[in-house]
Amino acid sequence: MRSFIDAFIVIVIGLALGGFTANYSIQRSHGIGAINIGQWSAWPFVGGSDVDPYTSAKVAADGTIPLGAAEGLAFEAVTDDDGKPLRANCSYLLSGSTPPARLWTLSAYDKKGEYGKPTAAGVSAKHSGNMVRFPDGTFTISISNYPKSGNWLSLQGDEEFKLILRLYDTPITSSSGLIDPIMPTIRRQECS
Repeated sequence: MRSFIDAFIVIVIGLALGGFTANYSIQRSHGIGAINIGQWSAWPFVGGSDVDPYTSAKVAADGTIPLGAAEGLAFEAVTDDDGKPLRANCSYLLSGSTPPARLWTLSAYDKKGEYGKPTAAGVSAKHSGNMVRFPDGTFTISISNYPKSGNWLSLQGDEEFKLILRLYDTPITSSSGLIDPIMPTIRRQECS
C-alpha cells in the first residue's frame, strides 16, 4: 500500500510540474521562432507550415487567428522599455516610428487576450490612417485611463495588459535580412 501512495504522489507532482512548465512556456516569449526588437516580439512563421510546436501551442492557447506571411506581421509588447509589466493604472508614451507597412493598427488587450474595453471618452485601438504626426513622420501615442491631447489610446482598470501592433503588407516579413526594423518605444509616465 505504501508503494501505491508513493507512486500516486510522484504522478501528481509530475502532472502539476509538467502542466505549470507547459503553461509557462507558451505564455512567455523565449525567442523560439520569434523576432525580438526591444520589448516587441513577433512570430513570423506562425501562419505557415514551418511553425514550431511552442508557437503553435501559444496561438492555440491565445485563441488568435495569425496573419499569414503575405498578409503582415503582429508584434506583441507586455513590458515597457525598462522591462516593467504594462499596467492599465499607469500612463505610457509610445513614440517613434514603425517599420514600413501599407497600414498598421495598435490595440490593447488584457492578460486573457480579450480586447481592451475603452473608457467612455476614448478608443482602445488606433490605426496609421488617423495619426497626428510630426514633420519627420514620427508620432507619439498617449496610453492611459484618462483623456490626453493628441493621439490617445484609452485603457480601463488596473490590471496588466499587452499591446499588439499589427503591420499589414510589410516587407519586414521577407527573409532577405536587408531590413533592420525600428519599433516605437514605450515609456512609463506615471501610475495611480
